[in-house]
Amino acid sequence: MAVIYLTFAVFGAALGYGQWGVGGAILGAVLGGMIASGVAIVLNTPERMEAAIYIVLALLFLTLLVWLIITFWGVRL
Repeated sequence: MAVIYLTFAVFGAALGYGQWGVGGAILGAVLGGMIASGVAIVLNTPERMEAAIYIVLALLFLTLLVWLIITFWGVRL
């Protein structure tokens, strides 16, 4: 499981840094960790529906977070 977390966090940080610099790397590492958490939940528990609910809630939270950052801090896409 540690390999999954490390891989997703590094991949997210690399993509975020290439897109938005240092702040994007931090956000990418966090997003990678959250996606890795979803993958770990799916791989570890037999209750697939519970894992799906948590993944959907995490993605909704991320969407809200990105929207708030763009809206209130003036990030231009």
